[in-house]
Amino acid sequence: MRKELSYFISMLITGILIFGTSACDKDKDCCVLVDVNVDLLYKNAQGENLINSEEDFEASKIKVYYKKGNEFEYAFNANLDAPNMHRLGEDGNGNLILTVYPSDYYEGNQSTTLIELNPNVVDTLVGEFNLENGSRICTKAWLNGLEMENRFLIVEK
Repeated sequence: MRKELSYFISMLITGILIFGTSACDKDKDCCVLVDVNVDLLYKNAQGENLINSEEDFEASKIKVYYKKGNEFEYAFNANLDAPNMHRLGEDGNGNLILTVYPSDYYEGNQSTTLIELNPNVVDTLVGEFNLENGSRICTKAWLNGLEMENRFLIVEK
């Protein structure tokens, strides 16, 4: 019995050592990171939330388009939690924050996305991305040519 226990323990330790040394290869990246969202706070001239403030700015009318080559296509993926490539949430102060997921059609390390609040109000979002090792990380973003700080911008319309 003692010999069997000793054999079992030595096999267990050997297994742990083999698994521990082969499970993680420090020379390879183990993870793909995706961090691309951009947040916008749209306000009117009075400093109030613009989205859902009137019929022209109803959240249901917001559309996102991705630039693919020389064309823009409506962005939709039914398999996602935000299939229209945007979502609306509130910050701690009750402000409505529009989160947009920029285009994944890259020209070099940049992509262009159109944000249509309604057919008459369309903003252009350009994102710059780190695309190393399969990851996608938005490192800079511009809305209508204005650089966003930390991928956040208050927009007055």
